[in-house]
Amino acid sequence: MRKEKVEIKKLGINGEGIGYVQKKICFIENALPGEIVEIEIVEENRKYLKGKVVGYVQKSSQRVSSMCKENKFCQGCSLLNLNYKGHLDFKKNLIFDALRKHSELNVGKMPVQNVIGASKTKGYKKVVGLPVAYFNGKVCVGIYQRGTKYLTFMNNCAMQDPLINEVLVKIENILNKHKVRDYNDKIKKGLRFIKMRNIDGAIQVLFVTGTNGIKEEATKEISLLDEVKSIFWTVNTSRYQDFELQGYKKIYGQSTLPYQAFDQQYVYSMKSDFPVHPEMELKKLEIIKSFIPTNASVLSLHCGIGLMELSMNNDIVAIDEKNYHIKDAKDNAKFLHRENIQFICKNVEEAMISQCKKRTFDYVVVHSGELTPSIQQSLILSKVKDVIYVSDHPSSMAKDLDAVNNYYDVETMIPLDMYPNTAKVEVIVKLHRK
Repeated sequence: MRKEKVEIKKLGINGEGIGYVQKKICFIENALPGEIVEIEIVEENRKYLKGKVVGYVQKSSQRVSSMCKENKFCQGCSLLNLNYKGHLDFKKNLIFDALRKHSELNVGKMPVQNVIGASKTKGYKKVVGLPVAYFNGKVCVGIYQRGTKYLTFMNNCAMQDPLINEVLVKIENILNKHKVRDYNDKIKKGLRFIKMRNIDGAIQVLFVTGTNGIKEEATKEISLLDEVKSIFWTVNTSRYQDFELQGYKKIYGQSTLPYQAFDQQYVYSMKSDFPVHPEMELKKLEIIKSFIPTNASVLSLHCGIGLMELSMNNDIVAIDEKNYHIKDAKDNAKFLHRENIQFICKNVEEAMISQCKKRTFDYVVVHSGELTPSIQQSLILSKVKDVIYVSDHPSSMAKDLDAVNNYYDVETMIPLDMYPNTAKVEVIVKLHRK
């Protein structure tokens, strides 16, 4: 096996170390800027190399001990060996790198703020979707790492909510007690995935199964767990993992769960998206709200269940393509006596064109996704003065900002560490008409 000594120059977009071997770029996991590492070359092609650390000649002062025993093999959290200030600096640099690479903007003058850190950097994931595997004669929740046969057990993940981990262990024990098996693709039977959410201390469970469903005696025992407030199941035997395409059948408990935010109560049904990191999601929505005057009219795209919109008194038209989001939004609006918001379930681009032809909005909020050509055209033709755009994909964001640069100035860019210990960053961009 070929070995090399490499100095790490910077981190790549996935949090891997980047160095050079005979002027060819080399990607090295678990290596930090400033470190000198001994590596084995594990992959080589015409454009790049991949290396595996076998020893550290010089370690970075920013290196810390990993909080996760699975970090050596698990590919889920790429920044666990970097101190938290390093996380935030890395994510800010990701934005600058994307702007340089994917736009013609004057990057030196771009108003990129420091990344807003999370007060909770572990145990923050309130939503998990995990595959079911069979290992040593038992079913378990775990992920086989890409390109390896290594199984990472996910019932004690340091990033997952502690209550979810606790309940996962109990569910695994019950499933094995009743001899539930994992999914067999040939016969299309067995348990395929478990999805869990902790909504204000109440656990929702969804089982994704083959055609045979899941044993009644197992779900009955799971329903007796104090933490579990509802259980659903759905059949999915396709290669695609878009479980929401199929209907959910309730086995036990409440159809919706209450959630407290912005000093009022909302309800979430099982299909509606709940924030993975609620603390940071609410912080993000508060920042967006702070940009919008109380007398401004608002067009909100990809609104979800209207978590932000239902906390505002503005004249709002809110659009989402998912009918279960809009159903929850309308139910919440009725419960909260909010008559200032019109919720529409329709293709976002089509609905935006229609709405912008009818009237002029003071603000457009794009909660997620991209500023597609259709959305860009609607903004430009309708002469919307202010746009608030949220993106978790720096390269797409850079391209979008470049595309509307002739019409909009970037007033500020506020990054948030929505997913600590990973290489992802979410950015709120405030645009103003030139």
